[in-house]
Amino acid sequence: MQAVVSLYRMLLISCLLVMICSHSFAQNRQPDSLKRKQQLMISNQLKQVQKQKELDAMQNNKTKGTVVVAYDSKGNKVESYTSKEGAKVESVTDKNGNKSTSTTIILPPVFNKKFNADTILADSISIKVIKTKNRMQVLYKGKTLTNYKCVFGANYLEQKLQEGDNRTPEGTFTILTNLKHEKWDKFMLLDYPNEESYINYEQAKDKGIIPRNARIGGLVGIHGIWTNGDNVIDLKHNWTEGCICLKNCDIDELARIIKPGKTKITIVR
Repeated sequence: MQAVVSLYRMLLISCLLVMICSHSFAQNRQPDSLKRKQQLMISNQLKQVQKQKELDAMQNNKTKGTVVVAYDSKGNKVESYTSKEGAKVESVTDKNGNKSTSTTIILPPVFNKKFNADTILADSISIKVIKTKNRMQVLYKGKTLTNYKCVFGANYLEQKLQEGDNRTPEGTFTILTNLKHEKWDKFMLLDYPNEESYINYEQAKDKGIIPRNARIGGLVGIHGIWTNGDNVIDLKHNWTEGCICLKNCDIDELARIIKPGKTKITIVR
């Protein structure tokens, strides 16, 4: 009986020793497990950072055009390219590794900005003509759509008061017609003289600026030019008897987006 009791005690002690050893081993293993989790977390973070750098580099390359590399007379490395936005970027690296970058922003053209005439609502078009700048500004919903070069009557810097004064009238008018013209490609008649024109006309007679028997005139409009005559407009040669003259390609484009009886044109000095 004593032998059985002794054996039982030995088994009990052995079990206790096994449990103690297992608990101690688990405690020793726990820091190693946490350490591996931390290492794995850091590794994943580094991978994400590297992936983001690669994505940023790809995006940066998309915004660049072809990079041209050259060397100037001083041996500096010059890298240049055009960005997606149209800006010219130039980087210069000298022999000491110092790098400087300059960016040149290329503005859109003032004249003949391209647009799709098929998408334009004629009811939303208005026109402003600035005589001192030889410019016709076409507005769409109040914002500049494009600009055209134009020329006027020989005495264009004065307000038109009478027939034959070779002046282009100032004020706000309505385009009445949009017709083909045998000589000037197209002709858009303005509603000159309008009420404002008659007021100016009568005041000029009362002040003795024009004769009492002077006639107010008419048939003022927008038209094109003779074949191969574009250089006359480029040179700002004001040759008409009071009309506004455009290049034929420009008046053809304008004709597609105006609405006779609706489109307003304001002419200022």
